[in-house]
Amino acid sequence: MNVIKDRLLAFIEDSFEEYSIERSASGEPDVFLVALLVKGALPSRRVEVLAETDSGISVTRCMSIARWLRNAFEENEEIRNLVGEDYGLMVSSPGIGEPIQHARQYIRHKGHLLRVRYTDAGDAEHEVSGRLVEVEVVETTSPFIVLEPEKVSKGRKRERLEPVRLELNRIKSAVVEVEF
Repeated sequence: MNVIKDRLLAFIEDSFEEYSIERSASGEPDVFLVALLVKGALPSRRVEVLAETDSGISVTRCMSIARWLRNAFEENEEIRNLVGEDYGLMVSSPGIGEPIQHARQYIRHKGHLLRVRYTDAGDAEHEVSGRLVEVEVVETTSPFIVLEPEKVSKGRKRERLEPVRLELNRIKSAVVEVEF
């Protein structure tokens, strides 16, 4: 299954690039692949694609991507053979509460509260919750984020603590906190 997933992953990433180039003329933001799940066996594999843009993705955009991918699958005999005749294709955005899986997802969540598990230089594991205030993940050799932790004291007062800079290679998991 890994060979199948790897080949589909490469094909879908290339297709996303073509899709983004074609749509960029109309001012639509680039779409990127967050995750790919391949389930089942021939002749009816299920291909689940999680897609995103730096500013969020709409249901309409997911439907457009699904049509684009379906056409690309149909035009490529190798891919048709990998997914089977009766394959299912679903394109959606990552769900609320799901861990961040792609560096560019941090851009979309700037300003939101995150709960992050990370390791320090001595490999000790820590957890911090705070507002994402800075993101440097594109065109840099050392991608990082900066969180502004908040401590809630008695009386529901929020005390701001010193910002925490976290290199992406130290982050074990990051989840966007739902705010009410």
